[in-house]
Amino acid sequence: MMVSAIIPVHNEEGNVIPVYRELKEILQKVTTDFEIIFVDDGSKDTTLDKLLSLKSKEEKLRIIQFKKNYGKSAALSAGFDNAEGDSIITLDGDGQDDPNNIPNLISALTEEYDFVCGWRVKRNDKFLKKTSSKIYNFLNRVINRSKIHDNNCMLRIYRKEAVSDLKLTKGAHRYIPTILTSKGFRIAEIEVNHRPRLTGKSSYGFKRLFVGFFHLFRFRSFTRIKQKSVYVIEKKYGFEE
Repeated sequence: MMVSAIIPVHNEEGNVIPVYRELKEILQKVTTDFEIIFVDDGSKDTTLDKLLSLKSKEEKLRIIQFKKNYGKSAALSAGFDNAEGDSIITLDGDGQDDPNNIPNLISALTEEYDFVCGWRVKRNDKFLKKTSSKIYNFLNRVINRSKIHDNNCMLRIYRKEAVSDLKLTKGAHRYIPTILTSKGFRIAEIEVNHRPRLTGKSSYGFKRLFVGFFHLFRFRSFTRIKQKSVYVIEKKYGFEE
């Protein structure tokens, strides 16, 4: 079984190298056949330079470069489109998602399930982020009938067929579990460890808070429509590999 790991990053110059090294160490323990894909979402710092320097020494590393910042949904779509693995893992590039949970995610992806989501029971975030996330997840369970506790945890594993034709509109990365379950894919959720950010500063703030809640109610109109095509859009991002 080949495993692909996808990591969207935007201005994470201090984190990409330690995140890659730790992730590689963990993946080597579970499989010899894997790739690690960083999607640089139009970073303005030295994130891309560090990745390119690392790539010259690391054959397992692949880089997708966006010409400008398109957002996490486009980054994940690009990663899904280019991943070669039978199983696809996603995680954030700030070091908060603990790769040591990956063996448990892989074990949980039994024949009964098509994707497994992480649940950050004890979050290492500031008060605003934790509180708004609790409200958001509660509303998402009520409004969109989400079946999991933590809809915005990036630490997940998917079977390739679950995401092979998944094209995400802006902001729709928050609703991947709802989209996939609406298509008949089977979901599981396990508790995962959540760590403090390695370095740098989160871009999370009041603007992202309001944008997140806007997409929450906007997405409700999608869930009322049964046609699968509503979730599929033409890709409108530009990238270089």
